[in-house]
Amino acid sequence: MTDHIHNAQYDELSRQIVQLYGYMERIKSEIAAVKHPNSKVDHFNKAADQLAAIVTATEEATNTIMAATEATSTIAEKLKDHIRIGEVTDDLDLIIDNANKVFEACTFQDITGQRIGKIVQTMNLLEGTLSSLVVIIGKDSIAALPVQPTDKDEHNGEAMHGPALASEESVSQADIDAMFD
Repeated sequence: MTDHIHNAQYDELSRQIVQLYGYMERIKSEIAAVKHPNSKVDHFNKAADQLAAIVTATEEATNTIMAATEATSTIAEKLKDHIRIGEVTDDLDLIIDNANKVFEACTFQDITGQRIGKIVQTMNLLEGTLSSLVVIIGKDSIAALPVQPTDKDEHNGEAMHGPALASEESVSQADIDAMFD
């Protein structure tokens, strides 16, 4: 009877070890897909750069919106000082009120920047955790796996190239315009 129990325990232990080995292989593959030592693409830095570009573009657009709104508001204030026609003065007051609403709405940029900053912090923590896992599992073990292609989105097969970052080479608008001349 005890031999039967020992054999059952041995079989169960063997099954669990095989299952654990399978999990470890899957973990290695998933880590390699994101942080492969031989990959030319640093997914975390690339994502952080894209997020930084969003913050910069949002800030630039907000500054342009605010400058144009301030200029419009200033013009409306000047016109209001010179024009004493009731209906026109009321319309100028509406322009000034709408300009103030635009200023208030532009606070989205600050909130967006703060939220994206938190996302980048979380990504940095994840990258640190993955780097630790690479060390624990063994860099050579992960490096032995194939580097996954990175230019396609595995969910829908579309190219994942967007607008080029300032640090990347891109085709200029002048080059694009020249193609149509």
